[in-house]
Amino acid sequence: MQKQLHTITLLVLMLVFTTVAVMAAASVEVTEVEQGNIKIIETVTGTVKADKNVNVPAEIGGVAKQVKVEIGDQVAKGEVLIVLNQEKLLVQQKQAEAALESARANYDQLKNGATQEELDRAEASYQQAKSTLENAKTNLKLVEELYNDKTSLEQQLTSAESQMANAEQQLASARQSLNQAQVNFNQAKKDYERMEYLFSESVVTEKDYDAAESQYKNAESALNTAKITVEQAEISYQAAKRSYQLTKDTYDNPTQLKQQLENARSQVKNAEAGLDSAKANLAEVKRGAREEQLRAALAQVRQAEANLEQVKLNLADTTITSPISGVISAVNIEEGELVSAGQSVVNVVNLNHVYVQLDVTASTVARLVKGEQVKVDVETMNDSLSGEISNISPAADPQTKNYLVKVKLANPALKIKAGMFADVALIKGSAQNAVIVPIEAVLDLDSAHPYLYLLKDNKAVKQKIEIGITNSDEVEVSSGVDVGDQVIIKGQNRIDSGVEVKVINR
Repeated sequence: MQKQLHTITLLVLMLVFTTVAVMAAASVEVTEVEQGNIKIIETVTGTVKADKNVNVPAEIGGVAKQVKVEIGDQVAKGEVLIVLNQEKLLVQQKQAEAALESARANYDQLKNGATQEELDRAEASYQQAKSTLENAKTNLKLVEELYNDKTSLEQQLTSAESQMANAEQQLASARQSLNQAQVNFNQAKKDYERMEYLFSESVVTEKDYDAAESQYKNAESALNTAKITVEQAEISYQAAKRSYQLTKDTYDNPTQLKQQLENARSQVKNAEAGLDSAKANLAEVKRGAREEQLRAALAQVRQAEANLEQVKLNLADTTITSPISGVISAVNIEEGELVSAGQSVVNVVNLNHVYVQLDVTASTVARLVKGEQVKVDVETMNDSLSGEISNISPAADPQTKNYLVKVKLANPALKIKAGMFADVALIKGSAQNAVIVPIEAVLDLDSAHPYLYLLKDNKAVKQKIEIGITNSDEVEVSSGVDVGDQVIIKGQNRIDSGVEVKVINR
C-alpha cells in the first residue's frame, strides 16, 4: 500500500512540473506600430532605345564617290555623310539648260511683242469692265424702283426696323446665355479643383474625379460657345442697325434719293464707256500669234524649266547629309559601291536622351501617370537613375495584350547605349501617412480575416485587423491597431491570446 502511495506521489509531482514548464512565458520579439508612407513597387525589365534612330536613305542611285564618316563619329545636323558621283548629272544639267534656252527663244518669237502678262491684264480688264456694267445696271434698276414706288421704300424701312429689333433681341438673349454659362463654368471649375484635391488624397474614386473633369470641360466649351454667339449677335445687330439707318435716311430725304438716281444713271454710262474701251484694248493686244500657240509655247518653257529643276534636285541629292545631330551607328556602303535609290546608307542615332521601352499589363498601366518620375537601373551602371514616364500607349498589343510604356532618361555622357537592358521600378499604388506594420507580424494575411498579436501588460492579445496596401515588407492597417501599439513580430506562431510572453528584443 505504501509503495502505491509513493508511486502516486511521484506521478503528481511530475504532472505539476510539466504544467509549470508549459506555463512558462514564451519568448517573442516586438516592434512599435508606425505611421508613414507605403508603396507597391513593380520592377519591369525593358530595353533601352535611342531617342532618335534614323536610317538615312539615298534619294537617287549612283556610285559612292566619298564616304566621310565611320561608326562612332559624332555628326551635326546637315553634316555631309556620303557623296555620290555627279559627272553624268552635270552633263544632264547642261542639256536641260540648253533645252530651256531654246524653249524661251521660241516663245519670244511667237508672242510678237505681246507678252502673256499683257494678254492676261487686257483680258482681266475686259472681264472687270463687264462686271462693272452689270453691277451698275442692277443698281440703277433698284434705285429707280425705290424712286418710283414709295410703298416699296416704306416696306424696306419696316423690314429693316424689324430686322434690327430681332437682332437686338438675339443679342440680349446671347448675353444672358453668356452670363449663365459663366456662372456654370465658375461652379464647375470650383467643383473640379475640389475633386482634384480629394482624388489626390484618395478620398474620392477615379470615376468621381473623371465625372467632375468632364463637367468642367463641358462648361468651358459651353462658355466659349456663348462668347462666340455674343460676338456674332453683336455683328448682326450692328449690321442691321446700319441697314436701318441707311434706309431711314433715304426714306426721310427724297432729294437724296433723286441724287442717287442721277448718280446711278451716270455710273451706267461710265461703265458702258469703260467696257467699250476694254474690249478695243483686248482686240488690239490679241493681234499677232494665236492664243493657243502662245499657250503651247509657254507650256514648253515651263516643261523645260521643270526638267532643269529636277536635274538640280538630283545633283543636290548626290550629297547625302545627316537629318539629325547624333552618333553614326552603322555605315552600310563602301567607296566605289553602287547605291540604289531608297537604299539605307547610314544609320544615325541621337543618344543625348534615351528611353526604356516596357511592356506592362493592364493592371499596371492603369496606375501609371505620364510625367511621373521612376527609378531606373541600367545594366553596367552602378547608380540608379531617375527617369520620366513620357509615353503610355492607349491600346494593348493585339498579340501580347500588354501596353507599351516609354521611360525617358537623360544621357549627357552617352554612357547608356541602345539595346541595353534596364529595370524600371513602377509605382502601382501608394498611401500617405498610413498605419504600417511589418508583414511578418500579420497572420492569415491572404485570408478574409487577417490578425496579429499585440503586447499588452506582458501578454499576447489577438487582434483582428483590416488591411490596405501590401508590399513585400510592410502592410497598411486600415483598422484594428493604432500608432504606438506594440505588435509581436516573432514568436506569434507559438502562442495563444491571453498568454504571458517574454520580450527579448528590448
